[in-house]
Amino acid sequence: MNYVRGFAPWICYAALSAFDWRLGVCAAAVVALVLLAGQLRRRSADLLSTATCGFFTVMAVIALADPKSGLYHWICALANGTLAVVALTSLAVRRPFTLTIARTQVPQEYWNSPRFIRVNMVLTSAWAAAFTGSAIVCALIVAYAHSATVPLVTVQVLAFVVPFVFSGKYVERAQAAAEQRSLAPAS
Repeated sequence: MNYVRGFAPWICYAALSAFDWRLGVCAAAVVALVLLAGQLRRRSADLLSTATCGFFTVMAVIALADPKSGLYHWICALANGTLAVVALTSLAVRRPFTLTIARTQVPQEYWNSPRFIRVNMVLTSAWAAAFTGSAIVCALIVAYAHSATVPLVTVQVLAFVVPFVFSGKYVERAQAAAEQRSLAPAS
């Protein structure tokens, strides 16, 4: 469920932009600001929330300043590109963005274990691959057909559903393997 909260602005944008892109980016900016403000109060702001807030704030300003901007055609590619950069940056600095989410679900004594970090590197890599691939596919779709809504929506949905499902399955397998190791007799 924490994944959903972390991606709430993106989901909000996806749901509302079908009606009007300005509504989608403005509502997403508000949700991102509220989430980031809560994190700042708890002193727990993370890269994903900060980048999300920055992205949607900039997009909302552009949407309000120039409602007819052609940028709205490219926003799906830009959004996925932004998420890809966040995921790849978090991998490069060895602080995968999924750590923030995972730490809300795992006891603190495991937070710095190599296995826990490795699991989150794999999860973040899956998200990075999905975001990178969907940014490229969205850009190609927009370049060839600006109003290709169905393919763009399909790519956007897959960009979230595939890594979300993978994350759940991978975490289950990692937990089962950890339990197996803890039950194995010491030699």
